Formats: sequence, C-alpha cells, structure tokens
Amino acid sequence: MSISMNSKTQSFLEIDNLGKQYAGVDALKSVSIDVEEGGFLVLVGPSGCGKSTLLNMIAGFEPATTGDIRIAGKSIADLHPSKRDIAMVFQSYALYPNMSVAGNIGFGMETRGVPKAERLKKIDEVASILQIEPLLKRKPAQLSGGQRQRVAMGRALVRDPQAFLFDEPLSNLDARLRVDMRAEIKKLHARLGTTIVYVTHDQIEAMTLATKIAVLKLGELQQVGTPDEIYNAPANTFVADFMGSPAMNRVTGQLEFSQGHIDFVVGPYRLRLHEPSEEHREIAARSGTVDFGIRAENISEESGAENTGAAGNALSLQVDLVEPTGSDTFISTKDEHAVFTARIANHVKATVGEKVELFFDMSKAHFFDSESGRRIP
Repeated sequence: MSISMNSKTQSFLEIDNLGKQYAGVDALKSVSIDVEEGGFLVLVGPSGCGKSTLLNMIAGFEPATTGDIRIAGKSIADLHPSKRDIAMVFQSYALYPNMSVAGNIGFGMETRGVPKAERLKKIDEVASILQIEPLLKRKPAQLSGGQRQRVAMGRALVRDPQAFLFDEPLSNLDARLRVDMRAEIKKLHARLGTTIVYVTHDQIEAMTLATKIAVLKLGELQQVGTPDEIYNAPANTFVADFMGSPAMNRVTGQLEFSQGHIDFVVGPYRLRLHEPSEEHREIAARSGTVDFGIRAENISEESGAENTGAAGNALSLQVDLVEPTGSDTFISTKDEHAVFTARIANHVKATVGEKVELFFDMSKAHFFDSESGRRIP
C-alpha cells in the first residue's frame, strides 16, 4: 500500500459530459469535471440535486445515458464495478454483524483468494493507519458510530484502489463525532494521497475537506472550483446562497452614478462600490437593477483602519435578532427596504429594537444579474 502523497497534478479522473435519464427525465445533465491525481473532489448540493447519482455512475452502479468516465486516460464507463479499481465507503457502514472487525476488513480479500499471510499483513497495516488495532477482535455491535466508520474505511483501504468514493459517510454521526471524523479523513487523505470523490450536503464538510468542490442543482453543474473560489467568487446566486453559514446577504436594488462614483441604492440606503468594473458602469449608466450580496463577516460594527472597502460605507440599521455563538455574535437587522445579518465581536452588546451603525466592506461585495442570477464580474 502506498502512503506517499502523489505530486502529479494532471487530470486523473475525467467526468466528460455525463448525463443520466430516468424515463426520459434528466437526473444529470452534461456534467464535466476533471480531478487531478491525489485530489479531493467534494460533490455538494441539496437533496435531489444528482450528487449521489453521479457518485453511483462513477462506481458503476448506474449506467450513464450519455458521456464518459475516464481514469488515467482510460474509459471505465462500460466496465463492471468490480473491474473499475474503485473502493466505496457507504453512509450505512454495511458491516457484517457476525464477523469481527478484522474479518470485515479482510472479507473482500478473502473472497478474491488473497493468501492469509498477505491478508493479515494488510489488515494490520490498515488498522495501524486508522488507529483501530485494539478493536480487531470486536464485533460491529460493540463499536461506536465513529469506530464503525473507521472499519468501513479500512475495508476500502485494504484494496489499495485508484480512487475512493465516499457517500455521505458522516451523516449518521453526532455533531462532535462528525468533526472528529472529518479531521481523520483529511489527515488520511494527506497521508495516502489517493484520489477521493466525496458526496455531502454539508457545506462545512465541503469547505474543509476539498481541494475542489462541484456544486450541483437539479442535475446541473453550477460551479467547479477550489473552496476559496466557490466561497469568494460564487458563479451565481444559488452557489452564493448555498455555500456559507449564515447564507450570503442579498438585496435587490439599483446601480447609479453619483459624483463620479457608482453607488448601490436600495430605498434610502447608499453603498459605494469599491472598484467598479466596466459591466458595473454599463449597468449604472441605465440605473439597472442588480442583486447585491455580502457575507456576514464583511459587515461589522466598526470599519477598522485596514478596511478600505468600508470607508464611508456605514448604515444605521435597527436590530431585529441577536444570536450569540460564543466567539462571535450574529445580529440581524430588518426594515421595509433590506434585511442584513452581520457578524460582530462577542464583546459588543446589541439589543433588539436599538439602532446600530454597521460598516460594509464593499471590497468584498458581490453583484448578480437579477434575472439570470449570474455573477457580474
């Protein structure tokens, strides 16, 4: 088993115009994604968006209606799942209750006729990697949820496949275990360097684990990019809303010229654009309607000396909700023109009903076409 990080970055897994239809209805529409060798692709989106369908097509459990899937340049679209050299970790663990941990991990090797000495060596090696050596003689019923997930991962690891597929592997765990296992998977990937495709509806998992994220909606690919690109340059309003907690603030208003500058205007409020693009200027020339977006962390109770995008961009707004979270406090403001959520320092006290002055870092603002939802660069 290789445990060194692979340094190659060329496309290794290629999903090429993949489509899937059920009774003439598109479940997946011309999806194309390239993953570098050793990459960690996370497929994310709401329930029913097609992410599990795509994973099952890579695994070979679902045939493609159109398109191709290639690993290392070779098509696997027509290969039986057992011939694809891919290992899958399921949400349900799928462990044999009557077998020990060692038996579960080694069962696949036993059915393939791997000699006992080699099986035991690989079981010990994988148990060491996953830190489950003391559990090898136990039955699944004697394990916690996190331990069962490690065993399921061990069963996949012993195959030393070209790629791993994870289908919402942490969704059955409680919140604390999810955080712990997320860290374990990230460390495991760094150690093994094997290509991983991972399905989740949890955008925190996506942001923390992925080298590349693919956001899906109703079978259509919305955006592919690094976590930073997805979060800081969302391709459209769907991605902007889905990625991030709390969701990005969005308000519909107009871009207008004002004293040689361009302002975003909604009701009585004006916010000056930091570095308007040519498209912003074209829209402002006709006082065009746009969706303005800004994340909660880019609205604060004070501008800060370094915060050039917030200079002069302050609004006095009434507090509608206060949510302390320990390290930070989120406040929501509301009036007839706009609703905003801001993240403020926990030492700042805010009271429902009072007015607060909030500074908007317009260097971090986003603008979207109000009809198509497309991000305006």
